[in-house]
Amino acid sequence: MIQPEQMIATEPPETEASPAVTGTARPPAPARMIRILERLNEGGSVSVSGLAQEFGVSDMTVRRDLAELELDGLLERVHGGAIGLTRGPLTVIDDIEPAFEARARQNADGKTRIALAAARHVAGRNALAFVLGTTVLAAARAIAAAGAQPQIRAFTNSLRAGQVIARAGISVYMSGGLIRAEEMSLTGKEAVDGFSRYYFDVALLGASGMTAEGVFDFSPEEAAVKTVFLQRSAERVRLLDSTKFRRVSTVLIASLAQISTLITDAPPPPDLASVLERAGVRVILA
Repeated sequence: MIQPEQMIATEPPETEASPAVTGTARPPAPARMIRILERLNEGGSVSVSGLAQEFGVSDMTVRRDLAELELDGLLERVHGGAIGLTRGPLTVIDDIEPAFEARARQNADGKTRIALAAARHVAGRNALAFVLGTTVLAAARAIAAAGAQPQIRAFTNSLRAGQVIARAGISVYMSGGLIRAEEMSLTGKEAVDGFSRYYFDVALLGASGMTAEGVFDFSPEEAAVKTVFLQRSAERVRLLDSTKFRRVSTVLIASLAQISTLITDAPPPPDLASVLERAGVRVILA
């Protein structure tokens, strides 16, 4: 069951006349974008004029929304509107892992919303596991920014996340292992054996892609560490921005049934949403 988080946005001033709408509050930008993706996931296309009438905003505002969604790879703009990129059984296969900083820039706004929702979701928990990942790192920053939480003990193989959390005064536990220089993460048998000694209340887990088959990762070394966190956590929370839907890569990490909660920035496509529901995954929209 999808549970939307509260969304707040500040709109820039309109520069052209908006459609006349009385007594109806205009939805903020994140809410509009979620509804646009819902329309496209149902099939067909959307029109600028139709969306402007529905939302009570100008055509220019709708075109900005569509441009941002296209930049994030979530739709294709056409004359007068947009069409979806994920109709039918389309799956994108990723063979090469992009650089960490490049991944961090992709759909950065969506990842920020996911991170804030994750920080709210784990508030009050004790033993938190953070795996490598750009969205997980954003969540670590959000948790650190939330202020003193002396009950938290953090476990991570990410040197970046460990540094962020430790600077917030939170106890951080890491393992030995081989450092992947680009990712700044600890991997290998020492890392797997080290984290296998612990149990966690919650594991915050990223992935490079998700299909009905499960969730994927680029690196077999990272996948081994993520599997340990997955197996030894009471709640397994996937932080996955919507650009990862229907994408596969080198390693299948887990089935959807092994996920407790999915926090994402837009509704999954209908075929994936139905599999998530059957698997009992709680879906939270940030």
